[in-house]
Amino acid sequence: MSLTGKVYSLRRRLVALLVGVVASLWVASAIVAFQTAHGEADGLFDAQLVQVAETLLAIVVAGDASQIAHEMAEHQHAYQLPVAFQAWTRGKDGDWELLVRSAEMPEQLVSREKGFDEHDLEGRLWRFYAVDHDHGTYRVIVGQNHEARYRLAGEIALHMLVPILIGLPLMALGIWAVVGRALRPVAEVAAALGGLDARRLVRVTVPGPMPGEIAPLVRSLDALVERVGSVMENERRFTADAAHELRTPLAALKIQAQVAARSPDEAVRSHALTQVLSGVERMNHLVEQLLTLARLDPEAGLKADQRVELRGVAERVCVSLQREALGHGQTLEIDAPLPLWVAGNAWWLEVLVRNLVDNALRYSPAGGRVRVLVDASTGLLRVEDDGPGIPEEARAQMLTRFARGGEVDSDGCGLGLSIVARIAEILGARLTLRSGQCHSRGSVGLVVEVHFPVAGGNP
Repeated sequence: MSLTGKVYSLRRRLVALLVGVVASLWVASAIVAFQTAHGEADGLFDAQLVQVAETLLAIVVAGDASQIAHEMAEHQHAYQLPVAFQAWTRGKDGDWELLVRSAEMPEQLVSREKGFDEHDLEGRLWRFYAVDHDHGTYRVIVGQNHEARYRLAGEIALHMLVPILIGLPLMALGIWAVVGRALRPVAEVAAALGGLDARRLVRVTVPGPMPGEIAPLVRSLDALVERVGSVMENERRFTADAAHELRTPLAALKIQAQVAARSPDEAVRSHALTQVLSGVERMNHLVEQLLTLARLDPEAGLKADQRVELRGVAERVCVSLQREALGHGQTLEIDAPLPLWVAGNAWWLEVLVRNLVDNALRYSPAGGRVRVLVDASTGLLRVEDDGPGIPEEARAQMLTRFARGGEVDSDGCGLGLSIVARIAEILGARLTLRSGQCHSRGSVGLVVEVHFPVAGGNP
């Protein structure tokens, strides 16, 4: 896996996201709390205005208006907003006459309506409350500057936000530590993978409990390690087997070449050279089979998305091997009355048919018979011979590389059936081996059947 994108720290990203979310929630909570507190404060301050106005009106009605300023200063609490006031009385002509006012109030009547009222006074927003005596003789007006209310609400919000500002760094440190501890298994998995020996792959072992979010990753890595280990083991075994198979004919070739070079007898030299040519032919066949296997493995992941006519492939193979069959006095027959279209790859199918027919010819005796059947109705390819056959208990082993029958005298290299099995697996076909009472010779014989998924009828 290549890292093509930007690499980032999961720990830092989680901490940033968590701190950002918590801070946003805190700020939203502070705003809501501030608005709620501001509404509650407005209600309390309005109640204060009503109370102060009623008290001042009682003092004015009692005829002691000169004591209003002294009473207001004496009873003003530190937690109360300052209250400005006016006290009026109605004169003989019916107009209002000012009795007393605070320094913030002008000498004009600031509110002509009873109850609450809001309007600008000298460029600033005020909230007033006016109350009259029952007989309409006296009026008291009290007011508060809205700036004082906003200032008090701002102080409340600041007191609420200060703990948040102090707590955020501490919370970030706590989240950093917690996230780091939660991500420790990821580092342990990385360390376990880094410690794997390329020469001996084993399952990933992580000490301690494993989080459920990481367990699927570890299981997938274990499955990958197991597959890679299996492939490497197969390749090691294949390399060892191939080296062994190549070493034996090379040694024989060397001996025969030395005999031909040193012998003065022309007949002996001719026989040695004939053996050299036979060995070279066997080596050529072995190398071709090894190259076929090497080509199959990289292409194993390709899709068999072509439509191939199998009858034509089988006919071409039989024609190309007819001369070899005649040279051994063998009979090669093909029975393919109808074309068979299968999903596959033309090269793979030709290799498959050629290996089956070539194996049948190699292991059949001189004068033997090999029959190839292509059945379009069932998607079947069958190759029969009258050779010694394969015991049932040994058939599975014969599908592996370099496997040959122990009692069979043949120049085969033991790769033909393994190539057929590999191609059948790639094409999704089913391969079966069975014995058959073959022909006129009364031998056991071998029947190889390949059942293909049919791609469709005749075009």
